[in-house]
Amino acid sequence: MNTTLASIVVGSALLASAASGCRSTSSSDGAKPTAPPSATTTATPTAPPPTAPTPNTATTATDPPSAGMGDESMRCPKILVDARRDGATPDRFVPATDAEISAIRRAMEALLANQRKAAQDEAAKVGFKVEDVPEMKGVVALVENGRARGGGAYLVRVGSTSPLVVQTPHTFFDEGTFPLGCDFFERSGARALFLNTVHRYKGAAKTARGEHPADVAHAPATLFQAATEGAVTALKTPTVIQLHGFAGREVASRAVVSTGERKGGSALTAEVARALAGAVGGDVLRYPEDTKELGATTNVQGALVRSRGGRFIHIEMSSDLRKELVRDEALRKKAFSAILGALGGGG
Repeated sequence: MNTTLASIVVGSALLASAASGCRSTSSSDGAKPTAPPSATTTATPTAPPPTAPTPNTATTATDPPSAGMGDESMRCPKILVDARRDGATPDRFVPATDAEISAIRRAMEALLANQRKAAQDEAAKVGFKVEDVPEMKGVVALVENGRARGGGAYLVRVGSTSPLVVQTPHTFFDEGTFPLGCDFFERSGARALFLNTVHRYKGAAKTARGEHPADVAHAPATLFQAATEGAVTALKTPTVIQLHGFAGREVASRAVVSTGERKGGSALTAEVARALAGAVGGDVLRYPEDTKELGATTNVQGALVRSRGGRFIHIEMSSDLRKELVRDEALRKKAFSAILGALGGGG
């Protein structure tokens, strides 16, 4: 165990807020983008899979402690904990320029191609750095170097051939998805883990058009989207899975699974929903067959991945399910193994 790492237990207050859900992405949310959002072209300063390793949960850390969640510790690497620190502070998000977006895209592309020096050079142009993650063997992090601006934080498993990228773009609002994302990354042996580092709504003021610039799952001109574009370029046809959360008042179910498309009939959605339902006791809905809510139809990562021939799977989890997964390691293992099996082992 790395002695410099702070191991902190996640408690029940993590999921206590009633406002712990993603907004609905049903047809009432607006038209689906007519073209796949590219961070590079839309930015304005103002606007065979590997065998999954056994997760080393004894060497990781999380958010500040709170009581009553249970004895099981959910932990993430210290470098990610530090990257998210004070991320709920208002107006912390700084929009990226075209040059910065291009640099992060190239940095991620290089990092996934095992070109660390090239990645470091590009990252430095944006105030980012590449560092080893001591708690996770063979994993490096692409994180902000000093100046915290809400540019996201990214882990890459060096030398991996997995096509799977795990993303948790709402780790403040969708409480519990931060530690769950870390755990899924470790269990799956995924190629990368992407997460946001500022609150989707508090990070920046809403625009006159009602948009939230810090909401990286819906704003196209962000470093998070640029990193996703770099990953899609490097991996050609990746499988990108996003973990989200919703409040119980939005949909009466345990989870909603979608590919972000309004048309039904997705075999991927059906298989993931079936597998997850079997693991968590049923009540998992498919979008749009079983519900018209929480379909991720305005998710910009989904649009980009699908436009390039990759697979995108979006899983919304209720507050109760997230609590159970955080508390119960056996249930978490069962649920995540079921999802991975539905994806084909490692994506």
